[in-house]
Amino acid sequence: MTPRTGNLDQQAFIRAGTEFVDEHGLSALTMRALGEKLGVDATACYRHFTSKDELLSAMVDAMLAAALDSLESPPASPRDGIVDQTLAVRRAFLKHPHLAATLVVSSGDLPSAHQLTLNAIGLLRSMGLEGDELVRCYQTVESYTMGSCVFDMSGTPDNMEIRRQRYQSLGVKEFTHVARSAKGVSSLTEAAFRKGVDAIIDSFSSR
Repeated sequence: MTPRTGNLDQQAFIRAGTEFVDEHGLSALTMRALGEKLGVDATACYRHFTSKDELLSAMVDAMLAAALDSLESPPASPRDGIVDQTLAVRRAFLKHPHLAATLVVSSGDLPSAHQLTLNAIGLLRSMGLEGDELVRCYQTVESYTMGSCVFDMSGTPDNMEIRRQRYQSLGVKEFTHVARSAKGVSSLTEAAFRKGVDAIIDSFSSR
């Protein structure tokens, strides 16, 4: 390992941490391993982050910031806006699936997540939702989006193969047809996610 010269900023550690987790998984990430990747001592990591959990939070925040940046502003309609935002978050986790597991233990105190929440509330309000109905719709969308990410991406990179085998074992012809390949299961999973988002939004907007 060649020692790195010059100072690394916080973003360098966030990028390197994300790359490391993408390649090796969440459990393999340590400050020592990250330091080795960057060519610095592990103590250099602690100049920016007090713990691994704080680093992971920063990584998730950066990922969600990228999702925010990808959104069209203003959206074609409030409904399109909430759907687009939900799909952008989903794509972000598909790009970095190992980070989905952090949602189980995250405090949720992330600037980008906070902004996504405010965006969603504004869009739902523009759809005519207010009071308890507004809160219920937001919570339903959030729980569905985040819960689906955790469920669908746990066990990466073998998650879709595991699901394919489970479908195949059912002995039901429709599921056997889908279970011909892990890619087919993955495509169905994403189509089902979009169908669920549409159903949730429409169920509230039609009331």
